[in-house]
Amino acid sequence: MILSGCSKQTATEESYADEKMNVNIQAVDAAASAPVHSTVTSAPPQLAYDYDYGFSSGTKGVDALINADQSACAKAGQAACQMISMRADNNPGSGFVRKTLELRVTPEWMKIWQGQLSANLKNSNAHIFSQNVTSEDLSLQIVDTDAHLKNKLALRDRLLNIIKNNPGKIGDLVEAETQLSQVQSDIDSAQSTLAVLQKRVATTHLTLTYQSEAAAASHNTFSPVTDAFRNILNNMMIMLGIIISAAAFLIPLLIVIVPLIWLFVKWFRKRKASKIGKA
Repeated sequence: MILSGCSKQTATEESYADEKMNVNIQAVDAAASAPVHSTVTSAPPQLAYDYDYGFSSGTKGVDALINADQSACAKAGQAACQMISMRADNNPGSGFVRKTLELRVTPEWMKIWQGQLSANLKNSNAHIFSQNVTSEDLSLQIVDTDAHLKNKLALRDRLLNIIKNNPGKIGDLVEAETQLSQVQSDIDSAQSTLAVLQKRVATTHLTLTYQSEAAAASHNTFSPVTDAFRNILNNMMIMLGIIISAAAFLIPLLIVIVPLIWLFVKWFRKRKASKIGKA
């Protein structure tokens, strides 16, 4: 009888532990599916700035200006200036050069660069032909992502507490660990997104376009004449190509048609001669 009573009590405790773990997991599920509510405070807006400059100069001036900006960026280091991309479009025939440098810089580096811009333009004999500044308010995205991250961190702590302090069935443990893995993945994704947004606010996206003036200067009153002389050899080769192509089509036809014409003429003369002889 005593053994029977102990056995019933142990089974009751295991059943209670299983029910308790199931309740905890259901509570975690409810917390995971609950919407994230974020409150935008009166903090200053989180703005991401994009600066776009266009410079015009001679070919040598373009090279000097872009080299100066690249050197300044490299000298400042990755913490202050990062080069995202560099593109170049050159047209040797017209002497036209267009290069684009894309940077992500700190506000401090931006101020130093702007302070030295006038001197660099003067040294390169260049001028600004376009200048644009745009901004994007990332406040709501940052607040929402931060609130979502805090919710997931709290959810992860509850799941860890369930796994450590509420032993139950193996199936329930597997379910809790599966949820923990998914929550940790969501946390990593939210942390990465938040880091990118904060970096966009903390730094400035800078696009610099360098363009030569050779293309504009090359078009004058005598441009049609100079272009015609420059294209003489090209036009001659085009005509020669047309003649060769036409010959390639005509030669096979001539090989067949000429003998037929010759045979027809020979037959016609022979027939005409026979008619005259009879007459």
